[in-house]
Order: sequence, then C-alpha cells, then structure tokens
Amino acid sequence: MIIHKYPILNKFFAIVFILTINVACMDNLQDDVRMETLPIPEGIKVGQVELGASYTQNAYYNLDNNRVVKTGTIYDYDLAFESTPEGWHILLNSSRFMHAANSQSKDFDEIASAAGLDMNFDSSSGSLDSTAVGNWLRINGNDTVFKKQVYVVDLGFDELGNTLGYKKVIFENLSSGIYTLRHANLDGSEDFTSKVSKNADVNLIGFTFDSGGTAVNIEPPAENWQLFFGQYTTLLFAGEEPYPYLVRGVLRNRDGVQAGLYEGEKSFSDFNYEDALAMVFPKAVDGIGHDWKYYNLEAGFYAVESEKVYVIRNADGEFFKMHFLSYFNNEGQTGYPQFEFKKLSN
Repeated sequence: MIIHKYPILNKFFAIVFILTINVACMDNLQDDVRMETLPIPEGIKVGQVELGASYTQNAYYNLDNNRVVKTGTIYDYDLAFESTPEGWHILLNSSRFMHAANSQSKDFDEIASAAGLDMNFDSSSGSLDSTAVGNWLRINGNDTVFKKQVYVVDLGFDELGNTLGYKKVIFENLSSGIYTLRHANLDGSEDFTSKVSKNADVNLIGFTFDSGGTAVNIEPPAENWQLFFGQYTTLLFAGEEPYPYLVRGVLRNRDGVQAGLYEGEKSFSDFNYEDALAMVFPKAVDGIGHDWKYYNLEAGFYAVESEKVYVIRNADGEFFKMHFLSYFNNEGQTGYPQFEFKKLSN
C-alpha cells in the first residue's frame, strides 16, 4: 500500500495558499478566451463549468447531454464512504487539503492531540490502496475484523487559509450496508455516534461532522456523469522533493469511465476514432488532471494548453475527444474552464 506521509505542513502551506489565491492581473486575456464569433465545426460541442474565483465550487459533468448534472462546494462533506456493494474504503475530502493519521490506539479518551502522528493524504490517483484511512478493517476469509483504532482527522483549510480544526474518529463497523462511526473533538466534546447507509446508485456517500454527523449526497448517480471538475490535493515537485498542493482540475468517474492524455502528434481536429481505439488509458482517476493549464508569470494570468488532446471512454464504450479553450468567463474572471469536445464514431 502506498501512502504519502507529510508530518510537517507549516513550512510549505504558505506556498500552497499562494498558489490558490486569485490572479488579479488580467492583461492580454484575449489570448486565452475563445472568440464567440468563430464558427463551431460540425459535431463539436462547447462546455464550461463554474469553479468560482475562490475555487470553492465543483461540478459533475455529463458529456452526452453537454451539461452539469450536479454542483457542490468544498464544504459539503468531510469524509466519503465507498457505496458500491462490496466497497468498504473511506476517503477524505481532498478539496480542503485534509489529512489523517491512525493513532494505533483503541482508547478514544486517550487521544487528544495530533502531535507525533504521521498525517497522510489520499492519493489523487484515486487508488483505494492509497487512502489516508487505509485498512480500518481486516478481512479473514468470510470473517471481517474491525480494528476500532482511533484516527485523528485534520479538516483542512477554508478558501482563506484558515484551519478548520480536528476530529478524532473510530470506524466501528460496516454491517448490512451501513457504516457506523464514533467521532468527537480532540478534547472529547461533541461525542457522537453516526451511521452512513450505502446507496448502490453512487460511488461514494459523503459525511459531514456538522450537527452531530450527517450523511450527504455528494455525487449524482454513477451512470449520469463522466467528469468531475473541482479542487483536489495532489503531489507536485518543489525542487527535488514532492509536496502536496491544492490544484484545480478534472477527475473521471471511477465507475467504468476511462480518461487520459493523447500523447501522439495529431491535433484535436485530426484525432479520430481509430486513434481512440489505440489509446492506453491510465488507471488513475486524474488522467486528465490539472496541467492542461499553467500560470503565465510574464503575462500574469492562467493560460490553457489547447493543443493537448484528452480522450474519454464512457461506461458504454463510446469515445470522446476533448481539449481546453480557456480558464475564464466572458467577464475575465478566473475559475471557469471552457472546453470543446466531440463524440467519435467509427
């Protein structure tokens, strides 16, 4: 199991926060904004989603209908529970830079601090073998053993960089499709036991610690979307060492959808169905990711790399090609990725 460990955050969080602030300088935006007067080639569709200037919003997108099917914010949930029939993994809300650690202790009252714990991040690859919570249970044949160890969960940061505090949690069991967890503040206050029921229509069910603990519908039905646009935590290199950063990008639906960057020489207009058939898709859910854009230091704004062609294969085996046009809306506000895409036919 691969888990990235970062016990010391303060020395580089300032860098992370700087990377998430809004870009005030909007000179020369015409280089990155699609001209509305240009004719759109036959079969091409244009989509755009709103992440907002503070990047607090997210969106689930259906390419078949060319529309957003569900929106949310980075504050809607804290944990996400795998909702598939055989699923048992627990994920963090990585849009807030959350991390967690297993204290290895079963004494709920004993744990009152995160000091000395190795705080872990979920991998942006979406691998369920690389979650911060990890193996909170052990499966022995037909028997399931619940370890009932105390986790410390850092709730991350708001859009202004303010810390949102900590919780301690014991994931007590999973029975008949219902997760049970005990949670409290580190000082023992607000001690509650909550239950989260699976929903077979979605990949993940959200959970918020607010109001004593509540399940939250964070995803639309898995069959209704292919792409998620929003903020998430990933590893970037600052020098030779990788550090976690908040980025804005695109993740694929993990239920039967594949997506990745085409690495050949054809342009978006020339890429065809046969090229899509030859694609080898990455296993990671961040196969599209965030690096279709970059911050142009000289110009002082984000620019997109429109020459990059991405390919999506939906759960029915149909292919789409896509490339990005802009990161702004018509008023020049950042956080509004615009893209062109086309369904490919044989």
